[in-house]
Amino acid sequence: MDTIFFIASKLVWMLVRPETLLVLAVAAGLAALVLRRLRLAAALLLSSCLAFLAVGALPLSHLALASLERVWPADPPVGEVAGIILLGGGEDAAAARKWRRPAVTDAGDRYLATIDLARRHPEARVLFTGGSGRLFGAEISEARIAREILVSAGIDPARLILEGDSRNTAENARFARALVADQGRGSWLLVTSAFHMPRAVETFCAAGWQDLVPWPTDYRTASLRDGIGWDLSRNLDLLNVAVREWIGILAYRSTGRAVAADCTRGG
Repeated sequence: MDTIFFIASKLVWMLVRPETLLVLAVAAGLAALVLRRLRLAAALLLSSCLAFLAVGALPLSHLALASLERVWPADPPVGEVAGIILLGGGEDAAAARKWRRPAVTDAGDRYLATIDLARRHPEARVLFTGGSGRLFGAEISEARIAREILVSAGIDPARLILEGDSRNTAENARFARALVADQGRGSWLLVTSAFHMPRAVETFCAAGWQDLVPWPTDYRTASLRDGIGWDLSRNLDLLNVAVREWIGILAYRSTGRAVAADCTRGG
């Protein structure tokens, strides 16, 4: 069932991506024009143009994504720390394979936060979880890249726990939990992108983790005023991220992969 869910999630997302829907609307409008369905063609093409203008010039994507980024506070207070969990997703496996050196994506802030936390809490274990989320032609494991980055930053390899088989957040939580039979004394800091934190926390709770402290990083949004102006590429990318996360939350909750129960410290 896990593999079916993984494949289905990838295929469905290919179809419901915002830019896919916009392109399909334009294609449908052009087809209607060829078939001389002029009213339908006008409606489809006009609505597509308005949608492109709205996404490109207005902070709609910022609003959608900021609603996720605000759920958990930045830099929360912590007490005793047993470990730090770094979720994969900040690695550029294709570039790493081509250039034979570690490479990160826009989510590389996850590594900066983890390295900083590891230095602040030198006794804490550092657990990385991530294999490959690609549907076809998996690149090198995210865990392999993570090890190179973390060790080169001065983190003792003896502190590392690496999980390199997971393909999505649900498997991140379960496979990582299986590697930590005893969570030890203190909290586990969960490091991932701020927009991804709501789904990550619910998923780790469903997998049996306790005493988590969400440590969001990789914020993508700014003020609404900063989001006004023409930047179709950037705004469409943010909209993709927001829509994917909201769909992911609904899909995870409906399949039991995420629960609303609070397993965070004090929850």
